[in-house]
Amino acid sequence: MRNAALAMIGLSLLAACSREPAPTAVSRPGTAEARPAPVAGDPVEGLRVATRVGCNGCHGGNAAGEKLWAEEGKFSLVAPNLTEKRELYDDAGIERLLRHGETRDGHVPFGMPIKMFQHLSDQEVRDITAWLRSIPAVANPGLESSWFSDEIAKQIRDGTHPYSDDMRPDPGNQPPLAPPAAGLALGKHLAMTSCGECHGWDLNGFEGDDAPSLIVAKAYSAENFTRLMRTGLTASGKESKTGLMSGVARWRFKSMSDEEIAALKAYLDSR
Repeated sequence: MRNAALAMIGLSLLAACSREPAPTAVSRPGTAEARPAPVAGDPVEGLRVATRVGCNGCHGGNAAGEKLWAEEGKFSLVAPNLTEKRELYDDAGIERLLRHGETRDGHVPFGMPIKMFQHLSDQEVRDITAWLRSIPAVANPGLESSWFSDEIAKQIRDGTHPYSDDMRPDPGNQPPLAPPAAGLALGKHLAMTSCGECHGWDLNGFEGDDAPSLIVAKAYSAENFTRLMRTGLTASGKESKTGLMSGVARWRFKSMSDEEIAALKAYLDSR
């Protein structure tokens, strides 16, 4: 599966050390009008968002890092300890990491689905940041570092690795200030920030991959779709074909509210 490993990874190398600045009016590039002052990050909501998009699925429930995925002779990918890495990033650094795949030392965050995270709203970024700042520091001295063969490291550096596009934002992407409140707009936002790493950046699947186009959602009743998102059981009442969707649903998507699940279903049905 092209992106099965990335789905299990769901990497989110997020961190921050400075406190929130005093709220000020902000404006988007290319706009003249001032926007409302940003709302401070909420660590409780940040945990919910981080769970949905996969941060603590890869870095562990206590964010202390985990070994994720390896191919013998090619690479070994390790999600680092966020309770340590957060000290290296300020707020602007988090934004650059999420939106542009820019780490503090310039290396490509291999395995991190920037193509998905680029759509997170400003408020969601602040919420995730608040969550990261609120969790206790955890020591994990046995955690290894990621390793790449010379060939793979070169491919990552020059952008020729098959997954390189996954770790680059779309030119001109403009994330929202806050997630939409309801309806199809909310459903689309949830799909673009939660589903693309497995089901394709256009939600139509990756060529040659087992994860289907999300047109498959139309085959689900509202009740069965909710069950899928809560328990991982498919329309037939069984585990998903590879077990990946079932596992992701039980860990990540169960954090979604009933309203969010309904909005996601409505959007996928509308496509």
